[in-house]
Amino acid sequence: MHALNRRIRKAESTAYRFGIFITALCFCLMAAVASAEAVPSRIKEVTLFPNKALIKREAVVTAGKGRQEILIEVDAYRIDHDSVSAKVFGDGEIFSVQFREMPLTEAPQEKIKALEQKLKGLKKARRALNDDKEVLKSKEQFVRSVIQFSEQQVPKEIKTAFPKAEDLEKILRFINANLQSINSQKQTIDARIEDLDREIKVVERDLAALGKGRPAGKQVIEIVFNSKKDQKLRIEADYVTQNASWSPLYKVTVPGMADAAGLTMFGNIRQKTGEDWDRVALSISNAVPLEGGVLPSLSSWIVDIERPRPKAKKAKKAGDSFLMYNKAAPAPAAEAMRDADRDEETEKTEAAFVSAERTESLLAFEYKLPQPLSIESRDKETVLPLYTKSLKGTFAHYAVPRMNKATFLVMKASADGELLPGPLNVYFDGRFVGKTMLGDRRAGEEMNLNLGADREVRVQREVIRDKLEETLFGAIERSTVVRNMAYRIVMENLKKKEVHLQVMDSVPVSRSDKVSVKDMKITPQPKEKNYQGRDGVLMWEEVLKPGEKKEIMVEFVVTYPKDMPVVGL
Repeated sequence: MHALNRRIRKAESTAYRFGIFITALCFCLMAAVASAEAVPSRIKEVTLFPNKALIKREAVVTAGKGRQEILIEVDAYRIDHDSVSAKVFGDGEIFSVQFREMPLTEAPQEKIKALEQKLKGLKKARRALNDDKEVLKSKEQFVRSVIQFSEQQVPKEIKTAFPKAEDLEKILRFINANLQSINSQKQTIDARIEDLDREIKVVERDLAALGKGRPAGKQVIEIVFNSKKDQKLRIEADYVTQNASWSPLYKVTVPGMADAAGLTMFGNIRQKTGEDWDRVALSISNAVPLEGGVLPSLSSWIVDIERPRPKAKKAKKAGDSFLMYNKAAPAPAAEAMRDADRDEETEKTEAAFVSAERTESLLAFEYKLPQPLSIESRDKETVLPLYTKSLKGTFAHYAVPRMNKATFLVMKASADGELLPGPLNVYFDGRFVGKTMLGDRRAGEEMNLNLGADREVRVQREVIRDKLEETLFGAIERSTVVRNMAYRIVMENLKKKEVHLQVMDSVPVSRSDKVSVKDMKITPQPKEKNYQGRDGVLMWEEVLKPGEKKEIMVEFVVTYPKDMPVVGL
């Protein structure tokens, strides 16, 4: 028994010493990581999803033979820790890749300090302008006091010392000229103060954005790598960050002949990740990354009688450029632009929007912009063209006179998989005519692109009969109300060419056996009744020759109880 106890105590002592060794080793590794300096890196590629961004950083480091702890610092506000990964291009083995937050005595504040210094300079300039304005105000008060004195009755005892009338007039003209100069300077100062106030608000907003989500310490991607020799390593680190998004914005261009249409899709980008994207390769994807997504599971279809629900227990209470161009590309100089204006051989062909390189996967489309781009992390929007395509479809006029008096020119086209819901700006014959929304459409589904109202095609709906019959033979009172209704739709083409017109209207549909709709007469008959599965919705398609006018007549009788109000008539 004593021998067994000695063996147990010896095993416990060995385990205790091993635990102390492991703990000390961990502390040594943590101290080594904490003391290590982050290697310089830059954001090389960005893949932007509708609600987040995949960032790829690149670093080059010289490594000695043996085990290396390599730190790559990141400045993004919100990083998905599970998304962090890294590749090391060199001779050796990767032991681990993980995201770490390291406390610092002083957090990196370079950008904040620069903004604070800029804000301080702007406020100082504003105070100087206010001082200049006060000086001008004093000068103005003095000049006005001189004018008021000159307009008063001059005492007899100082008349002899007062200037002559012609000299006084010259003095007054001089004073008025100075007064005008003072007013002009005041207006200039006021305009400059307004500009400074706008700049101050922008800087204050950027400061607030930086301070709101910035981590208190240093964020690093730690890569433990066993290098087999002294060598240079190239490292690529990937991570997903929040506060970045894009949405589609469309421009449809229709020539005056209305025989074609061009659709351009832009990506409207917002990024406030905390990191500036400087000359990055940008790709825009319409894929939506999974966020705890679980496949739907079908449960049983239970039919039961209604039962009273148990009362829920109360919970306990707990204590802003339209197009973004490369920064490195300078703007054309004014002199060069004037030379171009004078050059008779200047190219007259209109330049087209740049197009992104399009790739398609099983789940999404991705657009890689052809040039490096720089997008700052701040509260503004950046709009980039992604592609331009020709839309295939037919042009027609569309009217719903019951809802709107206008007749619209529309293009009937089929949606494809690339079209996403978003705002649509319409240009007809080179002029902006308005904006609408491109709704969510499945691939192959028909859509009507609204190109604007056409005043030369008129469609009017007018009631020609609405009569209540409450008695029989004008003497006996009915128990029911009989309402005899009729309306007319008049279509007129004022153009010099024929038009294809689609007219939509509806007739009442009863949902109760106490309300009946009968004696329905429609002339001419619509092309389609119950259009797109909607009860009572009628659709006519008519071809109107130049100057031609056509009519549609709709008549019906609605009967309902006299003591029961009817909704919808």
